[in-house]
Parts: sequence; C-alpha cells; structure tokens
Amino acid sequence: MRITFHGAAGEVTGSQHLVENQQHKILLDCGLFQGRREEAYRKNRHPTYDAAELEAVVLSHAHVDHSGKLPRLARLGFQGPVFATPITSDLCGPMLRDSAHVQQKDVEFANKIRGRKRQPLFNVLYGFEETEEILRRFESRDLHAPFDVAPGIRATFIEAGHVLGSAQVVLDLMERGRRFRLGFSGDLGRMHLPILKDPESLTDLDALIIESTYGNREHDPISESGPELCEVIRSTYAKGGKLIIPAFALERTQELLFMLARLKLSGDLPADMPVYVDSPLAIRCTEVFVQHPEAYDEETRALIEKGVNPFDFPGLHMVHSVEESMALNTAGRPMIIIAASGMMEAGRVLHHLHNSIEDPRTTILIVSYQAEHTLGRRIAERAPEVNIFGEPHKLRARVKILNTFSGHAGRSDLIAYARTVWKNSPRLKKVFVVHGEESQARPFMESLISWHGFECIYPRLGQTVEL
Repeated sequence: MRITFHGAAGEVTGSQHLVENQQHKILLDCGLFQGRREEAYRKNRHPTYDAAELEAVVLSHAHVDHSGKLPRLARLGFQGPVFATPITSDLCGPMLRDSAHVQQKDVEFANKIRGRKRQPLFNVLYGFEETEEILRRFESRDLHAPFDVAPGIRATFIEAGHVLGSAQVVLDLMERGRRFRLGFSGDLGRMHLPILKDPESLTDLDALIIESTYGNREHDPISESGPELCEVIRSTYAKGGKLIIPAFALERTQELLFMLARLKLSGDLPADMPVYVDSPLAIRCTEVFVQHPEAYDEETRALIEKGVNPFDFPGLHMVHSVEESMALNTAGRPMIIIAASGMMEAGRVLHHLHNSIEDPRTTILIVSYQAEHTLGRRIAERAPEVNIFGEPHKLRARVKILNTFSGHAGRSDLIAYARTVWKNSPRLKKVFVVHGEESQARPFMESLISWHGFECIYPRLGQTVEL
C-alpha cells in the first residue's frame, strides 16, 4: 500500500493523491493547479500518472482546485466512476461546465498574445464533450455510508464543513490480510460558518492527510464579519462608489448573500444600494443551495423561519446576460457587485476591475484566499499598478481585506482538529501535511511534531510514501 502526491504537495492548489493497493489505483480528488498561466498549462495538461490505470476517483468537494481536472481524465482514457456526495455531484455539473468554458476562452485569449509574439500556441485542456462524459460517471454516496471503491478499498464520506456537500474521506484498505485506515481531510471548514454544518472529526486512523492552507494564520472571528462588512458598505456608499467583491461562485458568494440578508433585516444595508450577483456560475450554484435546505445549519434555518431568504431578498439582482453585466459599468450610482472569480484570474469581475480600479471611489473587498502569482494576490498586496487583459492599470481603488470570511480552518481550528484525531486514533503513525504553502505548513507541522507519537511529513510533488 502506498500513496503518491501528484498535486497540492508543497503548494495550495491542484489536489491529487494517488492511493495504491496491490494492483488497484484510485485517486483522491482531481483538481486544477492555479497559478502562472504557462506553469498551470503544463501541470494541468500532463498529469504524472496514467489516467487509464485509475479504477475510480473519490472527490471531496466541487471547488475546481479539487475537481476541475476531472474532464481531462476522460480525455486521457479514464473509464471508472467518480464518487461524491449528492450535493457535490449536483454542484459539479455547473462547476465543470463553467470550467470548460473558461478553458476555451482563456486559451483563445492567450493564443492571441502568443500568436503576435510568434510563440507556440496552447491547446485547450478539455472541452464540453469530455466534461459531459465525466459527469455521466458520477455516482453519489451519502455521508456516513461506507461504499466499495475498488477491490480491497472501501470509502466513507464524513462532514467537512467547508462548502455545501463537502466531505472528508476515510479509506479502509486491505492488502494480504492487513487492514489500514487512511483519513483525508479534503478542505476543512471553520466552526460556526454561516449556512454550513461544523466539520466532524475522524477516528481510528493509521495515517492522515491534512490540509494546511492557513496552518500558520488565524482568521478574524466570524462574529466581526457583520460590523466590518457594514463599515465597508457604508463608507463606499458615502463616496458614491461601487463595492466590487471578487468571490468564488461556490460558497463564498452564498455566504456573502447570507450576511447581506442579515444586514438587510437589521436595516444596516442602505435601502437604495442594490446588490448584483454578476456570475452565471454563482447563480447556478445558488440554485443548488436552494434545493438542499436539509444541509443548512441551525442558524440559517432560524433566519429562514424569520421570513428572510438569504438567496432572495429585496434589492438583490441576479445578472444573467452580458448586456446586463456591461450596463453595471456605466451605472453611476452606489452598488454592490459580487462577481467571480475569487482570485480575479478570470470571469466578469475582470471587466468590473478594468472599468473601476482607477476610480478612488471604488472599493475592492477581498474575502477569499489569493494564491501566489494571481491578480488577486497583487491587488491584495496593493501593487501600485496591475495588468488586466494585458493592459496596465493604476490601483487607485481602496483595497479592503476581510479575513472573517475564509471557508478554511485557521491555525487554531486545524490544531484542535488534529489533536482530536490523534487522541481518537491510537494507531496513528503518519500525518501528511498538504494543500499549503511552506510558510503555512512548516509551523503547523512543528506543533504536530511536538505531540510525538507519529511521523509528520510535508511531501514533495510526486513523492511516493509506503503505507
């Protein structure tokens, strides 16, 4: 039995972990690497494993850095099932179709520039045909219900609390009469996040793969999110400007709508300041949220019982067409625009930034993690000038960062989670720390190592470890 780390090892995105048992191979997650265009193109196009040899994929959740390379597998000969929770299966339809669209548009844009420079052109990573093929391979499994993945490999989904439908994975592996239990945290959520149930703890493990996105950073308390958001809204409104919120279409957009609905209920949202969700993908994901109230936490249920629908309140507008989106750029009144993508690398948010980033009345509110080498990271670091659509723009807008909204567990939550797993897993011998930059992962590992009792590993990309 062994595991090879093909993504999110020594880096944050591109989650892919190959688990082998005798002659059987399965993949935990199959995500896109996100970063510099040429590096992303190379890593996403050429996986370092044979897709045709995989018997199945077990998917933790629908974010594209965990699911977005699945259609590429179909193009490369993968024939097996993709196991996911029912909500993740529902969300992956719009998420992967949108990803195929983004792949196409991104390659078209890059090739115009590369063609002028007489550089080799990119080929699309995958198209709609492969996307539909992989979506037909999805098989839904409920939380806490064990299921067979391959001979000698059984999986169980456990609540992760990161996005709606997200799950941790427990793998029970058998080989030559030996039983081994491997836990995979996927992305762990924070305690008491809006809408979501809290993450559960894994037990009785021999080894654990744990994320470390914020392994050395604490988030501001969630209780501060309302007052901070209120201040940003009111100050932008007073200047007559636009509040542009780059947000991931899945979960962050819905959390923002939850907060705005509460501000509307309390009278803290200016009555004449409309809210626009300008992302077709976010709209489709929100529709999935509406269809699954059984997955909401008690706080969200209580809000709905008060007669406030966090996904449909006065002043909320869903922007579907390109024409509607373009009209927002010429509107001269204060407004809130929530648009994808969260790292500002693609999507309609780029057009709003292109139009408004040099206007000092504008506020850019960052509520999501910004990976290295992305436009979002450069704006978060307040670079005096950034490129949008290949053209330089002065950053004159106010940039405000709210750390209260992160859907990832912060350092304290990660340590508390890991300690609980350790206490409830007397056989735990190995902990693999993934999905984190080294500056986040190493200090987190130091805390784990101080407990003793197990080996703590920060795997390199492509590293294989015997279990």
